[in-house]
Amino acid sequence: MIKEKFLNTLLIIGLIIGISLAIFSSIQDTNFDSNNEWVARVGDAEISRAKYLLQLEGLNADKRVPLKEDDKAFVLERMIEEELLIQRAKDLGMFSTNTMIRGTIVQQMINMIISENSLDVISTSDLKDFYEKNKGFFTNADRLRLKQIYFSNEKEGSLERSQQVYNELLEGKDIDNLKIQGNKTALEIPDTLMSLAKVREYIGPSLMQIAKELKPLQFTSPKKVIGGYKIIYLVDRRDALPPDFNEIKDRVKSEYKKRRDDQALRDYLDKLKNWYEVERHSKI
Repeated sequence: MIKEKFLNTLLIIGLIIGISLAIFSSIQDTNFDSNNEWVARVGDAEISRAKYLLQLEGLNADKRVPLKEDDKAFVLERMIEEELLIQRAKDLGMFSTNTMIRGTIVQQMINMIISENSLDVISTSDLKDFYEKNKGFFTNADRLRLKQIYFSNEKEGSLERSQQVYNELLEGKDIDNLKIQGNKTALEIPDTLMSLAKVREYIGPSLMQIAKELKPLQFTSPKKVIGGYKIIYLVDRRDALPPDFNEIKDRVKSEYKKRRDDQALRDYLDKLKNWYEVERHSKI
């Protein structure tokens, strides 16, 4: 938890430089706009609907699918949290409606909030404990090398042919010397080890989930897919093993600090929401 007196001192020292440099900018902007319907109030400041919709428009341009209600709520919360930081800076005697100054204040506030963490000593024991709890994050994905045999519905008896091939494989026949050959597909699988994400691109999420459970030389029964049936044959696999802690200690430390700082900022923002009155419009 950041000590109030310590934080105030750091803010005054750290922010004075940024504010002095930005004070000469003439671009005016603030979330407060009395001429527009507001979507939220933070203390005496209003977040206008116009600026909220502008933020949504920007986010929507970066997404391939329409925004969900969770996306809209996320945008509003970030705007509220920005205004909370501005309100806090205002109470500390540092405030402007200037765009550059607002940006400087918000960024410097964030830097100061998380700066106390840099004073904490991170022990090797802490890092090892963090590593053990997050091994999956530090472990590379499994890789698979597989083949697919496709039976198109454009040719008669696709199911029967797929079943015959499946029976041959059960009898121990070599996949490259089957009596019945499959049909070519538009997306042929490369003969190499691939990550699960790449495998998914070639055979889809459902078959990928099945394929990742196979052992080398194992195969699936005929699976119905769009346009026919497929048999997935696993040629080889490389199961990912977690790296040795000592080999990636610096990476572990970096991720540990990042998550710790993120949590410190989140805790401080939650505290500000208790300090200042926040009102959300009932109709957004």
